[in-house]
Amino acid sequence: MSVQSIRRTTAATTVAEELRDALLSGLFPPGTPLGEGDVAERVGADPRVVRAALAELERDGLVVHSLHRGLEVPRVTRDELRDIYAARRVFEVAGLEAMLRARPVDVSWLAAAADRMGEAAIACDGRGLVEADMAFHLAIVAAAGSRRLTRSAQGALLELRLVMSVADRATDDLPALVADHQYLVEVFRGGHLRESTTALLDHLERGEALAGSAL
Repeated sequence: MSVQSIRRTTAATTVAEELRDALLSGLFPPGTPLGEGDVAERVGADPRVVRAALAELERDGLVVHSLHRGLEVPRVTRDELRDIYAARRVFEVAGLEAMLRARPVDVSWLAAAADRMGEAAIACDGRGLVEADMAFHLAIVAAAGSRRLTRSAQGALLELRLVMSVADRATDDLPALVADHQYLVEVFRGGHLRESTTALLDHLERGEALAGSAL
């Protein structure tokens, strides 16, 4: 590989990271077109570098190629949103039940993720907030001890991450979002299945409504 090629690859990675941060901070709603020319002008980079950066994001599922619209931010339909949340309820309740069977109930991973959400909210770090939110819910599913279940849950959350980014950005009360997760930690710590399940399902219902507002 030539020095020029290495430089172009490094530049593409830098641009891809800048765009990834923007996407995961909710700056581009689902369906936003991402033409090479527009992106090149936005980031001030060579179109060839931008093309390579967009290809990297496409491999990560952060942009998709539409036959008639070109590259754009992935869309999630309302039917798909309902299906994703239906799957999340199954995954997360299964993990919660396994978590609560242990004594004492270990909520350390959840508490750490909620703390990271709080730090991200204070720093106005939209990407960090969404990543910590995803980590929180994956930790619930992981308690079931099933790699297949965790992978399925991760896939569902990856489909949602851009919608969550836009929804979180649109909310005017990030501290309340963080407090909602901290409340779950305390309820789960108590170890009561019915109370914990009700709190989790209520949380997911509100999350679905918030995500729907971003479509």
